[in-house]
Amino acid sequence: MSAYYPVLLRLDGRRCVVIGGGFGTAERVSALLEAGAKVTLVAPTVSPELEQSIQWHAREYQSGDLEGAFLAISCPPNRAGNAAVWAEAEARGIPMNAVDDAPHCSFIFPAIHRQGDLVIAVSSGGKSPALASRIRDRIAREFGPAYAKLLDLLGQLRAEVTGRFPGFDQRREIWYRLVDSKAIDLIEAGQPEAAQAELRSVLEASPKPVQK
Repeated sequence: MSAYYPVLLRLDGRRCVVIGGGFGTAERVSALLEAGAKVTLVAPTVSPELEQSIQWHAREYQSGDLEGAFLAISCPPNRAGNAAVWAEAEARGIPMNAVDDAPHCSFIFPAIHRQGDLVIAVSSGGKSPALASRIRDRIAREFGPAYAKLLDLLGQLRAEVTGRFPGFDQRREIWYRLVDSKAIDLIEAGQPEAAQAELRSVLEASPKPVQK
């Protein structure tokens, strides 16, 4: 099997279909909703906290349920039903994940660590999700809330850096200077204003772009 190609998807307003009722249904639906997806759930039952946020078909999967879907996730009580969902997904060109059923997956879910807009994904290529989760937990202990704050501060500078430094190579050099500055140490020390001043100082000290 070829290696997986890692990617982050923008799901705002896109129709995502979950064939549910089995393990992981609520977690998958909640994650899609957090990403802004329009979720359709096909399952005999649904948790009350999710019912108001989704389109729910209170039944088992039927052919045609994936029409218009951007992606599909299948986690029925009996995974024997995945084959029919997979056949429709393949016919329609829709990426699909079947929980704990690798032969019926065109994509898999990594173990995720989030701090604000910082997202770190760890994958074992489907061989050992437990190992990926343990590595994710180690990463989480190192990259805490301070990195979310640093990312916010860097994001505030993005338009200015792009406008002042049109050359890609110089822009890249400046971004690394900003990231490698003392800003993260100041944030971790509880001094966000000093961190912001540090980033501003690094930016102002950067060489001006050469005028041609």
